[in-house]
Amino acid sequence: MTNDGSRREGSSLGDAAATAPENARHPQRRLVTVTPAGRRRYVEILANYLLRNRHVIREHHWWVNTRNPEDVAYLLRLGDRYPDFFRIVIAPYSEREPIDHAIWRFMAACDSPDTVYLRLDDDICYVAEGAVEAIYRQRLADPHPFLILGNIVNNAICTHFYQQAGLLPRHWGEVLEECMDQVGWNDGGFTVRLHRWFLDLIATGRVDTLRSVPFAYDGRRRFSINAICWNGDDMAALPERHRTDVDEEPFLTVEVPNRLDRPNVICPGAIFGHFAYWPQRPFVEAVAPEILDRYRRFSGSPNATQCHGSPLRDEILLSAKSAAGRVRWKWHRNTSKLKRFLARSRSQVATALRGRAA
Repeated sequence: MTNDGSRREGSSLGDAAATAPENARHPQRRLVTVTPAGRRRYVEILANYLLRNRHVIREHHWWVNTRNPEDVAYLLRLGDRYPDFFRIVIAPYSEREPIDHAIWRFMAACDSPDTVYLRLDDDICYVAEGAVEAIYRQRLADPHPFLILGNIVNNAICTHFYQQAGLLPRHWGEVLEECMDQVGWNDGGFTVRLHRWFLDLIATGRVDTLRSVPFAYDGRRRFSINAICWNGDDMAALPERHRTDVDEEPFLTVEVPNRLDRPNVICPGAIFGHFAYWPQRPFVEAVAPEILDRYRRFSGSPNATQCHGSPLRDEILLSAKSAAGRVRWKWHRNTSKLKRFLARSRSQVATALRGRAA
Protein backbone atom coordinates (compact mmCIF):
# COMPACT_ATOMS: atom_id res chain seq x y z
CA MET A 1 0.00 0.00 0.00
CA THR A 2 1.15 3.53 -0.69
CA ASN A 3 0.53 6.44 1.68
CA ASP A 4 -2.61 7.53 -0.21
CA GLY A 5 -4.24 4.13 0.17
CA SER A 6 -3.50 2.90 -3.35
CA ARG A 7 -2.07 -0.50 -4.11
CA ARG A 8 0.95 -0.84 -6.39
CA GLU A 9 2.47 -4.23 -7.10
CA GLY A 10 4.61 -5.69 -9.86
CA SER A 11 6.89 -4.02 -12.37
CA SER A 12 6.08 -1.74 -15.27
CA LEU A 13 4.76 -3.31 -18.44
CA GLY A 14 7.23 -3.81 -21.26
CA ASP A 15 5.16 -1.63 -23.58
CA ALA A 16 5.10 1.36 -21.23
CA ALA A 17 7.04 3.54 -23.65
CA ALA A 18 4.65 2.72 -26.45
CA THR A 19 1.67 3.77 -24.35
CA ALA A 20 3.11 6.95 -22.81
CA PRO A 21 0.25 9.38 -22.24
CA GLU A 22 -0.19 12.01 -24.93
CA ASN A 23 -1.03 14.52 -22.20
CA ALA A 24 2.55 14.28 -20.94
CA ARG A 25 3.10 17.15 -23.38
CA HIS A 26 0.85 19.21 -21.10
CA PRO A 27 2.71 18.78 -17.79
CA GLN A 28 0.59 21.47 -16.13
CA ARG A 29 -2.56 19.36 -16.43
CA ARG A 30 -2.28 15.57 -16.65
CA LEU A 31 -5.45 13.50 -17.01
CA VAL A 32 -6.38 10.99 -14.31
CA THR A 33 -9.59 8.99 -14.62
CA VAL A 34 -11.40 7.63 -11.56
CA THR A 35 -14.26 5.20 -10.93
CA PRO A 36 -16.28 4.22 -7.85
CA ALA A 37 -16.06 0.53 -8.61
CA GLY A 38 -17.05 -2.94 -7.60
CA ARG A 39 -19.40 -4.67 -10.02
CA ARG A 40 -17.21 -6.93 -12.12
CA ARG A 41 -19.79 -7.49 -14.88
CA TYR A 42 -19.53 -3.77 -15.68
CA VAL A 43 -15.91 -3.07 -14.72
CA GLU A 44 -14.54 -5.59 -17.21
CA ILE A 45 -16.25 -3.62 -20.01
CA LEU A 46 -15.05 -0.20 -18.83
CA ALA A 47 -11.50 -1.50 -18.31
CA ASN A 48 -11.24 -2.34 -22.02
CA TYR A 49 -12.05 1.25 -22.97
CA LEU A 50 -9.68 2.71 -20.39
CA LEU A 51 -6.79 0.62 -21.68
CA ARG A 52 -7.66 1.70 -25.22
CA ASN A 53 -7.29 5.35 -24.13
CA ARG A 54 -3.90 5.11 -22.47
CA HIS A 55 -2.51 7.56 -25.02
CA VAL A 56 -4.62 10.24 -23.28
CA ILE A 57 -5.00 8.97 -19.69
CA ARG A 58 -2.00 9.13 -17.36
CA GLU A 59 -3.48 6.63 -14.90
CA HIS A 60 -6.79 5.28 -13.70
CA HIS A 61 -7.89 4.95 -10.08
CA TRP A 62 -10.41 2.29 -9.06
CA TRP A 63 -12.10 3.48 -5.87
CA VAL A 64 -13.06 0.33 -3.98
CA ASN A 65 -16.76 0.96 -3.39
CA THR A 66 -17.92 -2.58 -2.67
CA ARG A 67 -17.82 -5.15 0.10
CA ASN A 68 -18.25 -8.07 -2.28
CA PRO A 69 -15.01 -10.11 -1.91
CA GLU A 70 -15.15 -11.47 -5.47
CA ASP A 71 -15.49 -7.99 -6.96
CA VAL A 72 -12.67 -6.68 -4.77
CA ALA A 73 -10.46 -9.60 -5.83
CA TYR A 74 -11.12 -8.77 -9.49
CA LEU A 75 -10.07 -5.14 -8.96
CA LEU A 76 -6.88 -6.25 -7.24
CA ARG A 77 -6.08 -8.56 -10.16
CA LEU A 78 -6.52 -5.64 -12.57
CA GLY A 79 -4.09 -3.61 -10.48
CA ASP A 80 -1.57 -6.44 -10.51
CA ARG A 81 -1.85 -6.94 -14.27
CA TYR A 82 -1.45 -3.25 -15.16
CA PRO A 83 0.53 -1.78 -12.24
CA ASP A 84 1.74 1.27 -14.17
CA PHE A 85 -1.80 2.29 -15.13
CA PHE A 86 -4.45 0.96 -12.72
CA ARG A 87 -4.30 2.00 -9.06
CA ILE A 88 -6.55 0.51 -6.42
CA VAL A 89 -7.63 3.15 -3.89
CA ILE A 90 -9.24 2.25 -0.57
CA ALA A 91 -10.89 4.69 1.83
CA PRO A 92 -11.77 3.86 5.45
CA TYR A 93 -15.44 3.36 6.21
CA SER A 94 -17.67 2.23 9.02
CA GLU A 95 -19.51 -1.10 8.81
CA ARG A 96 -22.62 0.76 9.98
CA GLU A 97 -22.33 3.31 7.16
CA PRO A 98 -23.83 2.78 3.68
CA ILE A 99 -20.99 2.04 1.27
CA ASP A 100 -22.07 4.88 -1.07
CA HIS A 101 -21.29 7.46 1.63
CA ALA A 102 -17.57 6.88 1.03
CA ILE A 103 -17.67 8.27 -2.52
CA TRP A 104 -17.29 11.90 -1.47
CA ARG A 105 -14.15 11.02 0.51
CA PHE A 106 -12.61 9.65 -2.67
CA MET A 107 -13.69 12.65 -4.75
CA ALA A 108 -12.56 15.26 -2.25
CA ALA A 109 -9.04 13.80 -2.39
CA CYS A 110 -8.87 14.44 -6.16
CA ASP A 111 -7.44 17.91 -5.68
CA SER A 112 -3.97 17.99 -7.26
CA PRO A 113 -3.48 21.37 -8.97
CA ASP A 114 -1.62 19.79 -11.90
CA THR A 115 -4.40 17.31 -12.68
CA VAL A 116 -7.63 17.11 -14.64
CA TYR A 117 -9.91 14.40 -13.25
CA LEU A 118 -12.52 12.47 -15.21
CA ARG A 119 -14.92 10.39 -13.16
CA LEU A 120 -16.69 7.52 -14.94
CA ASP A 121 -19.30 5.34 -13.23
CA ASP A 122 -18.43 1.65 -13.20
CA ASP A 123 -21.41 0.89 -15.46
CA ILE A 124 -20.23 3.13 -18.27
CA CYS A 125 -20.64 0.48 -20.94
CA TYR A 126 -19.53 2.39 -24.02
CA VAL A 127 -16.87 5.05 -24.68
CA ALA A 128 -16.95 6.53 -28.17
CA GLU A 129 -13.76 7.01 -30.14
CA GLY A 130 -12.28 10.35 -29.10
CA ALA A 131 -14.70 10.87 -26.18
CA VAL A 132 -12.04 10.92 -23.44
CA GLU A 133 -9.81 13.30 -25.37
CA ALA A 134 -12.78 15.56 -26.24
CA ILE A 135 -13.82 16.11 -22.62
CA TYR A 136 -10.18 16.54 -21.54
CA ARG A 137 -9.50 19.12 -24.26
CA GLN A 138 -12.65 21.07 -23.45
CA ARG A 139 -11.66 21.07 -19.77
CA LEU A 140 -8.24 22.49 -20.64
CA ALA A 141 -9.70 25.07 -23.01
CA ASP A 142 -12.54 26.26 -20.77
CA PRO A 143 -11.73 26.57 -17.06
CA HIS A 144 -14.88 28.54 -16.16
CA PRO A 145 -17.52 25.77 -15.82
CA PHE A 146 -17.07 23.91 -12.56
CA LEU A 147 -17.74 20.60 -14.32
CA ILE A 148 -17.55 19.49 -17.93
CA LEU A 149 -20.26 16.85 -18.36
CA GLY A 150 -20.36 13.94 -20.77
CA ASN A 151 -22.84 13.49 -23.61
CA ILE A 152 -24.31 10.41 -21.95
CA VAL A 153 -26.71 7.89 -23.44
CA ASN A 154 -29.11 6.86 -20.65
CA ASN A 155 -28.89 10.10 -18.74
CA ALA A 156 -32.36 11.63 -18.49
CA ILE A 157 -31.33 15.20 -19.31
CA CYS A 158 -29.30 14.13 -22.34
CA THR A 159 -32.17 11.88 -23.41
CA HIS A 160 -34.52 14.86 -23.22
CA PHE A 161 -32.36 16.76 -25.70
CA TYR A 162 -32.05 13.73 -28.01
CA GLN A 163 -35.83 13.62 -28.09
CA GLN A 164 -36.10 17.36 -28.67
CA ALA A 165 -33.72 16.96 -31.63
CA GLY A 166 -36.03 14.32 -33.14
CA LEU A 167 -33.70 11.37 -32.59
CA LEU A 168 -36.06 9.47 -30.26
CA PRO A 169 -39.82 8.99 -30.79
CA ARG A 170 -42.18 10.52 -28.25
CA HIS A 171 -44.47 7.49 -28.29
CA TRP A 172 -41.81 5.65 -26.26
CA GLY A 173 -42.61 8.14 -23.51
CA GLU A 174 -41.84 11.84 -23.24
CA VAL A 175 -38.69 12.63 -21.27
CA LEU A 176 -38.63 15.95 -19.42
CA GLU A 177 -35.50 17.93 -18.61
CA GLU A 178 -35.33 16.44 -15.14
CA CYS A 179 -32.48 14.43 -13.65
CA MET A 180 -34.81 11.78 -12.21
CA ASP A 181 -37.54 11.94 -14.82
CA GLN A 182 -40.14 9.18 -14.50
CA VAL A 183 -39.47 7.95 -18.04
CA GLY A 184 -35.80 8.71 -18.64
CA TRP A 185 -34.54 7.71 -15.19
CA ASN A 186 -37.15 5.31 -13.83
CA ASP A 187 -38.70 3.32 -16.70
CA GLY A 188 -36.91 0.05 -17.46
CA GLY A 189 -38.95 -0.57 -20.61
CA PHE A 190 -37.92 2.80 -22.04
CA THR A 191 -34.30 2.04 -21.13
CA VAL A 192 -34.34 -1.22 -23.11
CA ARG A 193 -35.61 0.63 -26.19
CA LEU A 194 -32.99 3.37 -25.70
CA HIS A 195 -30.10 0.91 -25.47
CA ARG A 196 -31.25 -1.06 -28.51
CA TRP A 197 -31.48 2.19 -30.47
CA PHE A 198 -27.98 3.20 -29.37
CA LEU A 199 -26.51 -0.24 -30.04
CA ASP A 200 -27.84 0.04 -33.59
CA LEU A 201 -26.08 3.42 -33.95
CA ILE A 202 -22.83 1.82 -32.79
CA ALA A 203 -23.13 -1.23 -35.07
CA THR A 204 -23.87 0.93 -38.12
CA GLY A 205 -21.22 3.58 -37.44
CA ARG A 206 -23.68 6.42 -36.73
CA VAL A 207 -22.68 7.38 -33.18
CA ASP A 208 -21.45 10.78 -34.41
CA THR A 209 -25.10 11.73 -34.92
CA LEU A 210 -25.16 12.56 -31.20
CA ARG A 211 -22.34 15.11 -31.50
CA SER A 212 -24.63 17.58 -33.29
CA VAL A 213 -27.42 17.54 -30.68
CA PRO A 214 -28.01 21.08 -29.31
CA PHE A 215 -27.89 20.97 -25.50
CA ALA A 216 -29.80 23.95 -24.09
CA TYR A 217 -28.86 22.94 -20.55
CA ASP A 218 -28.39 25.83 -18.12
CA GLY A 219 -25.73 24.04 -16.05
CA ARG A 220 -27.40 24.89 -12.75
CA ARG A 221 -29.85 22.03 -12.24
CA ARG A 222 -29.29 18.49 -11.05
CA PHE A 223 -27.55 16.22 -13.55
CA SER A 224 -26.64 12.55 -13.09
CA ILE A 225 -22.86 12.43 -12.69
CA ASN A 226 -22.13 9.33 -14.79
CA ALA A 227 -19.23 11.08 -16.58
CA ILE A 228 -17.89 14.37 -15.19
CA CYS A 229 -14.60 16.26 -15.45
CA TRP A 230 -13.05 18.81 -13.07
CA ASN A 231 -9.78 20.55 -12.28
CA GLY A 232 -8.01 19.45 -9.12
CA ASP A 233 -7.44 22.99 -7.86
CA ASP A 234 -11.19 23.68 -8.06
CA MET A 235 -11.86 20.71 -5.79
CA ALA A 236 -9.11 21.87 -3.41
CA ALA A 237 -10.84 25.26 -3.05
CA LEU A 238 -14.13 23.80 -1.76
CA PRO A 239 -14.47 24.14 2.03
CA GLU A 240 -16.80 21.12 2.06
CA ARG A 241 -14.06 18.77 0.91
CA HIS A 242 -13.24 18.00 4.56
CA ARG A 243 -16.81 16.99 5.39
CA THR A 244 -18.08 13.42 5.27
CA ASP A 245 -21.80 14.08 4.81
CA VAL A 246 -21.79 15.51 1.28
CA ASP A 247 -24.20 14.09 -1.30
CA GLU A 248 -21.93 14.70 -4.26
CA GLU A 249 -24.46 14.79 -7.12
CA PRO A 250 -26.72 17.67 -6.01
CA PHE A 251 -23.72 19.36 -4.41
CA LEU A 252 -21.60 19.42 -7.60
CA THR A 253 -24.39 20.00 -10.11
CA VAL A 254 -26.68 22.39 -8.19
CA GLU A 255 -25.10 23.98 -5.10
CA VAL A 256 -21.55 24.64 -6.33
CA PRO A 257 -22.28 25.98 -9.84
CA ASN A 258 -24.95 28.31 -8.44
CA ARG A 259 -22.88 29.46 -5.48
CA LEU A 260 -19.79 30.16 -7.59
CA ASP A 261 -21.74 31.31 -10.67
CA ARG A 262 -19.87 28.71 -12.72
CA PRO A 263 -22.55 26.69 -14.53
CA ASN A 264 -21.60 23.23 -15.76
CA VAL A 265 -21.60 22.47 -19.50
CA ILE A 266 -22.12 19.34 -21.61
CA CYS A 267 -19.35 18.36 -24.04
CA PRO A 268 -21.14 17.11 -27.20
CA GLY A 269 -18.10 15.20 -28.46
CA ALA A 270 -17.70 13.19 -25.23
CA ILE A 271 -20.16 10.38 -25.97
CA PHE A 272 -20.54 7.70 -23.30
CA GLY A 273 -23.07 4.92 -22.79
CA HIS A 274 -24.41 4.37 -19.27
CA PHE A 275 -26.02 1.02 -18.52
CA ALA A 276 -28.69 1.59 -15.86
CA TYR A 277 -29.90 3.44 -12.79
CA TRP A 278 -31.12 1.36 -9.88
CA PRO A 279 -34.85 1.59 -10.78
CA GLN A 280 -34.08 0.50 -14.38
CA ARG A 281 -31.56 -2.25 -13.68
CA PRO A 282 -33.81 -5.15 -12.53
CA PHE A 283 -36.01 -4.94 -15.63
CA VAL A 284 -33.15 -4.41 -18.10
CA GLU A 285 -31.06 -7.27 -16.76
CA ALA A 286 -34.06 -9.61 -16.47
CA VAL A 287 -35.70 -9.15 -19.87
CA ALA A 288 -32.82 -7.98 -22.08
CA PRO A 289 -29.57 -9.73 -21.06
CA GLU A 290 -28.32 -9.42 -24.63
CA ILE A 291 -27.81 -5.66 -24.15
CA LEU A 292 -24.88 -5.99 -21.75
CA ASP A 293 -23.53 -8.87 -23.84
CA ARG A 294 -23.45 -6.67 -26.96
CA TYR A 295 -21.72 -3.85 -25.09
CA ARG A 296 -19.16 -6.36 -23.83
CA ARG A 297 -18.42 -7.56 -27.35
CA PHE A 298 -18.13 -3.99 -28.66
CA SER A 299 -15.69 -3.11 -25.87
CA GLY A 300 -13.38 -5.92 -26.97
CA SER A 301 -13.33 -4.85 -30.61
CA PRO A 302 -11.46 -1.79 -31.95
CA ASN A 303 -14.08 -1.48 -34.71
CA ALA A 304 -17.65 -2.05 -33.51
CA THR A 305 -19.03 -2.02 -37.06
CA GLN A 306 -17.02 -5.19 -37.76
CA CYS A 307 -17.95 -6.88 -34.48
CA HIS A 308 -19.80 -10.11 -35.25
CA GLY A 309 -22.69 -11.48 -33.23
CA SER A 310 -22.45 -13.96 -30.40
CA PRO A 311 -21.99 -17.67 -31.20
CA LEU A 312 -25.26 -19.53 -31.76
CA ARG A 313 -25.00 -21.29 -28.39
CA ASP A 314 -24.69 -17.94 -26.60
CA GLU A 315 -27.60 -16.49 -28.57
CA ILE A 316 -29.79 -19.40 -27.52
CA LEU A 317 -28.79 -19.00 -23.87
CA LEU A 318 -29.47 -15.25 -23.96
CA SER A 319 -32.89 -15.85 -25.56
CA ALA A 320 -33.72 -18.39 -22.87
CA LYS A 321 -32.61 -15.97 -20.13
CA SER A 322 -34.73 -13.23 -21.66
CA ALA A 323 -37.83 -15.45 -21.83
CA ALA A 324 -37.35 -16.59 -18.22
CA GLY A 325 -36.75 -13.02 -17.12
CA ARG A 326 -39.99 -11.83 -18.70
CA VAL A 327 -41.93 -14.57 -16.90
CA ARG A 328 -40.30 -13.68 -13.57
CA TRP A 329 -40.89 -9.97 -14.10
CA LYS A 330 -44.57 -10.47 -14.98
CA TRP A 331 -45.04 -12.68 -11.92
CA HIS A 332 -43.29 -10.12 -9.71
CA ARG A 333 -45.42 -7.29 -11.12
CA ASN A 334 -48.67 -9.22 -10.64
CA THR A 335 -47.66 -10.25 -7.13
CA SER A 336 -46.88 -6.64 -6.26
CA LYS A 337 -50.27 -5.54 -7.55
CA LEU A 338 -51.99 -8.23 -5.49
CA LYS A 339 -50.10 -7.16 -2.35
CA ARG A 340 -51.10 -3.52 -2.88
CA PHE A 341 -54.74 -4.56 -3.44
CA LEU A 342 -54.79 -6.63 -0.25
CA ALA A 343 -53.16 -3.83 1.73
CA ARG A 344 -55.79 -1.34 0.52
CA SER A 345 -58.58 -3.83 1.30
CA ARG A 346 -57.30 -4.38 4.84
CA SER A 347 -57.08 -0.64 5.36
CA GLN A 348 -60.62 -0.10 4.10
CA VAL A 349 -61.98 -2.90 6.33
CA ALA A 350 -60.16 -1.50 9.35
CA THR A 351 -61.55 1.99 8.66
CA ALA A 352 -65.08 0.60 8.32
CA LEU A 353 -64.79 -1.32 11.61
CA ARG A 354 -63.52 1.74 13.44
CA GLY A 355 -66.45 3.71 12.06
CA ARG A 356 -68.95 1.15 13.36
CA ALA A 357 -67.27 1.04 16.76
CA ALA A 358 -67.59 4.82 17.01
